[in-house]
Amino acid sequence: MNLRMPILSLGILLALAACKDKASGDNANADTTTTTTTSTNSTSSSNDAMNGPATSAAIEVPVKVKTTFETKYPQASSVRWDYYSPASPAEIDWTWTGWPSIDTNDYVVHYTTDGSDYMSWYDDQGVWIGTVTNISDYSSLPTPISTAINSQYDGYTITSVKKENDKDRTVYEIKLEKGDSKVKLLIDENGKIWKKK
Repeated sequence: MNLRMPILSLGILLALAACKDKASGDNANADTTTTTTTSTNSTSSSNDAMNGPATSAAIEVPVKVKTTFETKYPQASSVRWDYYSPASPAEIDWTWTGWPSIDTNDYVVHYTTDGSDYMSWYDDQGVWIGTVTNISDYSSLPTPISTAINSQYDGYTITSVKKENDKDRTVYEIKLEKGDSKVKLLIDENGKIWKKK
């Protein structure tokens, strides 16, 4: 009888068990949890900017940050965490939002809820900065917004809408076109235009 095969199998099983114990010990840290992020962009998606760059990395997300997110968005699915990177493609015009500055120690989370893709930003202490989602059904815009656009930008066509929430307000970043003329608005739910260019 050849004993090498059972001994080799036993050695592999012991090595796997040791790796499992090591991995569970790393995740037992009370201050952080490891989140593996994996994503690929789809060129057919209307929310490519929301999907972010393709990544595959494990990042340490502080428990405080994850808890704040999970409390605010308990129905979130397909959750993917990344560190904030100013070099990433701009999901929003950060200077327009009026949100506080963040840096590479802070976090962005991509997720789905109610059938839509969202992004939220958190500082490294778990403070929620803001949330953004693309709006593809322009007819769902609040009536005061539609009224303001129709009265002030007659003949313009909406080309994109992003809904932006922070602790103080909900606004919409709307891009409009009419021939060669382009306008970008930051407008609140009551139809008040905060900024335009």
